[in-house]
Amino acid sequence: MTGELPSLHICDDWISIPLSDWEMVLAAQTVFGASNDWTEIVPGRDSIALQFDPAAVTPDQAGKIALQHLANLERASGTSSATVVIPVCYDTVFAPDGEHVARKLGIAVETLPAWHASQVQRVAMLGFMPGFAYLESEAECNEIGRLANPRQSVGAGSIGIIGRQSCIYSFDSPGGWPIIGRTPLRLFDPARDQPALLSAGDIVRFEAIAKDTFDHWLQDATK
Repeated sequence: MTGELPSLHICDDWISIPLSDWEMVLAAQTVFGASNDWTEIVPGRDSIALQFDPAAVTPDQAGKIALQHLANLERASGTSSATVVIPVCYDTVFAPDGEHVARKLGIAVETLPAWHASQVQRVAMLGFMPGFAYLESEAECNEIGRLANPRQSVGAGSIGIIGRQSCIYSFDSPGGWPIIGRTPLRLFDPARDQPALLSAGDIVRFEAIAKDTFDHWLQDATK
């Protein structure tokens, strides 16, 4: 990594490292993930957190190890990212805020599914709950903002949007993002080898599906 190394914040058994952008986060995730020094690696939008075993190394030792990795870290230009296609039903039963979002975007509500499905999103980070994905689009977009009154319950698989940022709820939970659709896919399944469907850095493309297709998908998943 050229230039001045970022500062480390060390607390108990965690190290937090601020980074310049998602490309550096993705590169850092690859570098740190290649070693056995960390018990957990959590990428963020512009930082990465590393958990270490305090019974094996002291915080100072862990910090020195992290800096050694950072010294060789290069920007992940041209890094190949996985592309994940997410089917989404934009039927009004799953899009309680469709008209509100379309009005904020300045488009007809009938064109909202096609507009959203045309956006190429990148997973900025996972957080809030296991498998919950925060997505970002590079396309210009009007700000939509959060709901004035958050919902007590948002269904798992719901797609929220506040502008260039979208999210996918991995479980039923309270939430304040305007909702425009729902995917039948499970964002987090502890029975899978990789429980979280998405990872930081993944490219996400949405694909509009009909309500019947959504229902059949769920039925097949429960067989």
